[in-house]
Amino acid sequence: MRKKLMFCLPVLMFAGALIGPASFAADKSEVTGAELFNPLPLLLPGFPPEPIGRFLAMPTIMCPGHTPTSDPMQPCPEGSRTHFRDGLVLAQIIADDPRMTGWMTVELNANFDAGFEGPCWGTFSIDIDDDEGTWEGTWQGLRVAEDGYWVATLNVQGRGFGGAVDGLKLMGEDRLLLFTPMPLAYTSVFQGRIIDPN
Repeated sequence: MRKKLMFCLPVLMFAGALIGPASFAADKSEVTGAELFNPLPLLLPGFPPEPIGRFLAMPTIMCPGHTPTSDPMQPCPEGSRTHFRDGLVLAQIIADDPRMTGWMTVELNANFDAGFEGPCWGTFSIDIDDDEGTWEGTWQGLRVAEDGYWVATLNVQGRGFGGAVDGLKLMGEDRLLLFTPMPLAYTSVFQGRIIDPN
């Protein structure tokens, strides 16, 4: 009996090592969405004529070595850098997962060169349409000029609070297409995953 037990114990431990991690693996759901922001509204392809979103706080504009122009299409003198801080907008987000569909408040910060390219970062929160939950998190990335537009590829990380998202994690990439030097109108494609670590 002792020999059988000595033989079976390592086999059971090996089987447990294989089965155990799978039972504790995080549950992941892929999610795809689109972010829309056009509050003025500008007449742009793919946008309805009605306004989408709104400005909650205009950013503070700084033009290192220069004075801001007060022109939202050219906020700093041509050829100079543009830094902005603490802009706040409300954008609509529509996703194939209802846990990501709602209205998103986005904080905007950036350091752009003369071509309006450079790093950008901030925070976000999403109020889910059909739920009491919210997402809160951070984003950061780089914006570059492409074919007369600007494209920003952003790394997004967030955490859920309340409702159906309480304790969940959000990770993904948001690829923005901006139509103006300053973020007066943009659309994006979000691809990521919602993770239940429990």
